[in-house]
Amino acid sequence: MVSPKDEKQTRRVARFLKPCALNFNKAVAPPSTPFLCEVLDHNLQQWPSRVLFKGWKMPQAKWDEWVNRLAGEYCSIWNQAGICDAILSSRYEIRCTNKNILLGLVEFWSSETNTFVFPWGEATFTLEDMMVLGGFSVLGRPVTRPVNGLLVEIVEEMEKKRLEISRTKAKKACQFVWIKHFMELQNEYKYEHVAFLSLWLSRFVFPSLPEACIGRHVFPIAAQLSQGTRLALAPAVLSGLYKDLSLLKKQSLSCREEISVPGPFQLLQLWAFERFQPLLKSTPNALKPGEPRAARWHRLPSGAISLPLVRTVLKLQENFQWRPYAADLINWSYSSYYTKNKPSFFHSAKHSDENLRSYIRCLCTSELVGVEHCKEKYFPNRVAMQFGMDQDLPGEFSELYFAPGTNVGFFVPPRSFEPSVSARYLHWWKIYKSARADTIKKDVKVTIQKIEKYNASIAERTVPVHKASPQTLERSKPEESRSYVIPEVPGKSKNTVQRKASATPEFPKQVKKESALDYRDDDNIPLSERLRHLGNKPACLHKASTTSRPTKFVSSTSPVQDKNGKKRKFATTTEAPAKKINAGDFAKNLVKIARKGRKGSDNKASVEVSVPFRMEHKHKMEAKVSGKDAARKGKKAMAKGSLNNPMGADDPKRMPKGFLKNPVAVDDCMVNATNQTQGVGLLMRVQNIEKILGVKT
Repeated sequence: MVSPKDEKQTRRVARFLKPCALNFNKAVAPPSTPFLCEVLDHNLQQWPSRVLFKGWKMPQAKWDEWVNRLAGEYCSIWNQAGICDAILSSRYEIRCTNKNILLGLVEFWSSETNTFVFPWGEATFTLEDMMVLGGFSVLGRPVTRPVNGLLVEIVEEMEKKRLEISRTKAKKACQFVWIKHFMELQNEYKYEHVAFLSLWLSRFVFPSLPEACIGRHVFPIAAQLSQGTRLALAPAVLSGLYKDLSLLKKQSLSCREEISVPGPFQLLQLWAFERFQPLLKSTPNALKPGEPRAARWHRLPSGAISLPLVRTVLKLQENFQWRPYAADLINWSYSSYYTKNKPSFFHSAKHSDENLRSYIRCLCTSELVGVEHCKEKYFPNRVAMQFGMDQDLPGEFSELYFAPGTNVGFFVPPRSFEPSVSARYLHWWKIYKSARADTIKKDVKVTIQKIEKYNASIAERTVPVHKASPQTLERSKPEESRSYVIPEVPGKSKNTVQRKASATPEFPKQVKKESALDYRDDDNIPLSERLRHLGNKPACLHKASTTSRPTKFVSSTSPVQDKNGKKRKFATTTEAPAKKINAGDFAKNLVKIARKGRKGSDNKASVEVSVPFRMEHKHKMEAKVSGKDAARKGKKAMAKGSLNNPMGADDPKRMPKGFLKNPVAVDDCMVNATNQTQGVGLLMRVQNIEKILGVKT
């Protein structure tokens, strides 16, 4: 045997955990795939991804009160089910002040062996750690056992309560709403104890996503625990923790910005504090009589420790404590099978001690079964020194199962015993490390060669240039510079305004072209001059509006390089096609052309116009009348032929017969007598325009 501290060799009787290998060829080594500590830079200050531990929960404000109220009545049932220490441990606040400790451990995790592979050996979170730190039982029925009889009725009642709370404003069975609902009922609800255990299981034992809700998978477990049935919670929780560690390792290689993992990772932090003393920045709390082991770390700040420092601590074997639970600690009650100086030999058939049977369960390789179809392999033979046993070559996985009543003899080392490794194990481990280093160097060399070959192929590759067609090139040509001259309009500035369009308009700004239609609403311009500027068709047929139509951009296929050097598609302008209008809009546009007042006036006069029956619509227009025009109307009439008083518009002889006597009403609404003259004038203007343009509506 060889001491792991100073590598001094001694010859003595050693006791190993089965299964063991007889030689190097049959020994099962960790996989040769690189770990995260070999992939990431040793000087990396933080992980590329942000990690969120969703299953790390603190006790709620009313949780301690609920525990104290139910402990007096159900404490005996909790002891019978083996969950008393676990429930009491949930009252303590384990702070997640430094994630680097957990991330450093994940960098050494092996998903194939479910162990941390350090340079000096292997270690892992065992069932004994789950018993001591979590307070869970390793004995009992599996958590996947189906319920029957009265338990089915309890599960259905919990399902109804969950559905009832989901129909509230919360829209889901939140843990906060759950505890508030049952705390208000006090002892009136028949299954309050089951509801209490359901919250405890969902929050502290089997947390899952979404993490803030009561899971349906815990109702059968809570129903059995409420009746005092012992369930093997420790194997189920440990299998979930193994699964979450492998999930975190896998997601860290995906280069995602944020990673979320469930699982009670606060237990892993307690394991690191117990095993690696240099990671502590403050002294643990002193235990009081009857307190669980988790009370040592209640609200204890871990202090800031960098990720490179965590890696350095983990790589040194002298920093690791193989048997922290066998060390002397005030007010800590050791297990009954631990003696101080003398070893013990037991036969399982002759002893009914529960702690002793739990210890046997921790030493056996097995498959851990958890909730939601979770199964993980358990290898205590690879970390035998954590149980005080000597370490030998680990053999192939074989599940050890002892039927009830089988007489099994086993050895329990004293608390003062320091385990060692066999000389062949130490030799095998050095060979494994050397071969692993060579394999990694070879993989890195092959990877570098592939990258260089890929870069060379990219450099030699010729990218064909797309030749644009002549039509595409013609469309992609920049527009010529155009100037738009706005004619002089009375009441506006006499200076001519010129606006030039850029040859290459900047995208995505929209260019609005000024048109001669901008002055069509002025009063003092003769009708013939107005029509001349409108072109062959009057503006009313184009559905003219007071605001110019925005210019649309049409992208061509020819790329253009902007000032920043970025390629974009060149944009050319196009006008939207003219839309067809109905007779009502035709009359409305005529009113806009011939209405009184100027742009920018403050006074508004409501003009109600009676139109011929073919319009089939009554229009109300708001004409702007300035104060100066109103004064001018009272003093002097407008000249004949102007827009305000067109020639012949007020002559009754030129009106159609019966027009004044029988004015046309739309929707049974008669036109006011004061507006009849304006209606007559409007109709005459329509007729004059029809005669000039030869348009019939």
